[in-house]
Amino acid sequence: MKKKKRKSNILYQRIKEALHQGKEVSIQVSHGGFFGIPVYLDNKYVELVNFYIPDDHDENEDYQRTVWLIKLSEIIAVAYPIEIWSRERFEQLLNQE
Repeated sequence: MKKKKRKSNILYQRIKEALHQGKEVSIQVSHGGFFGIPVYLDNKYVELVNFYIPDDHDENEDYQRTVWLIKLSEIIAVAYPIEIWSRERFEQLLNQE
C-alpha cells in the first residue's frame, strides 16, 4: 500500500508543477492516453484542457476544445512534451558538466 501511495504522490507533484507552469502534459492510463494543459487538480482528479487548431485554419473557422477529467489513481505515467536541441546545444550542455 505504501508503494501505491508514493506513486500517486509523485504523479500529483508532477501534475501540480505542470499546472503552476502552464505546461502541456501527456497522461497514460491503462485504456489509452490524454494530453493537454492541467487546469484543475485535487487529491483525486486532474482536469486537462486541449485546444485543437488546424494548421490550415481560416479566421472564420471554429476551434475545438476538449476537456478530460481523469482519476489520478488510474494514471500510469505522465510525460512532458519533448524539447528538441541542436547537436551544438547538446554538446554545450554536456561540456558544462
